Amino acid sequence: MNRCAWPGRSTKSEKPWGYEVTWQGIFRGKEIHINKGSRTSLKFNIHKNELLYVQSGKIFVEYADEMHLHSPNKSPARSRELLAGEILNVQAGCPYRLSAIKDSVVFEISDSTHSDGRIIIEDDYGRATDNEDQSWIFNPTKQQ
Repeated sequence: MNRCAWPGRSTKSEKPWGYEVTWQGIFRGKEIHINKGSRTSLKFNIHKNELLYVQSGKIFVEYADEMHLHSPNKSPARSRELLAGEILNVQAGCPYRLSAIKDSVVFEISDSTHSDGRIIIEDDYGRATDNEDQSWIFNPTKQQ
């Protein structure tokens, strides 16, 4: 096998809650800038696992395991604050949403370079969601 190294380039995308800088190679990464008082869509990924690292600011995160989508009473959603230096591991199939208590920067590293397979459940900015049938409830209880 002949291994190699190669250069690449990042791309910046404006979002209604801030912006993100994305790069891709063997792994996929994002530098996510979330403005104070804004939040991302509630979503989950079908295939990829993510590690979220709060580089600066203060984030309120709502998250659940994959069973929550099928049985919210048996598997309730949770929430907590994340400060700079803290991480959240999110496995495929687990819904989550990030809200910025302060202007924040979050690094996301994923184990898949495929961007397909993301399901958006709820969005504050009128962007299309993939869940017209809101048959389950995402209702986190504050856990500190």
